[in-house]
Amino acid sequence: METRYIVGLDVGSTTVKAIVAESTSDKVVWQDYQRHETKQPEKVLEFLRRIEEEAGVTPENSRAFITGSGGGTLAELVGAKFVQEVTAVSLAVEKMHPEVYSVIELGGQDAKIIVFKDDPESGRKKKIPSMNDKCAGAWAL
Repeated sequence: METRYIVGLDVGSTTVKAIVAESTSDKVVWQDYQRHETKQPEKVLEFLRRIEEEAGVTPENSRAFITGSGGGTLAELVGAKFVQEVTAVSLAVEKMHPEVYSVIELGGQDAKIIVFKDDPESGRKKKIPSMNDKCAGAWAL
């Protein structure tokens, strides 16, 4: 069967975020964002069950991608492909906002900064990522 849906899960240090989009149109058909209260696997399982029940998404008609600090451990268990966070953010920005040249992504454990520079040799944008080594939450104090 042809892939009809793309499922994206972000399993972070404090929350789980999920989205389901139609693969041909990128139309969002389901999404949620909840604190996991230190129960990442349980919240992911809850989301996957709800995605199946509420949106009709199954492993047979979808492809799943997972990112975030808890995603690497869970990806194989749920049949998803793990995508590193900087890569996921970069791909989304390049597709949805190609005019953007810098992104700051604050998470519960860290902050990522991605600068995009035009590469005259390839005609594409080059990504220059950096990440802080302290908890992102400390920046808000």
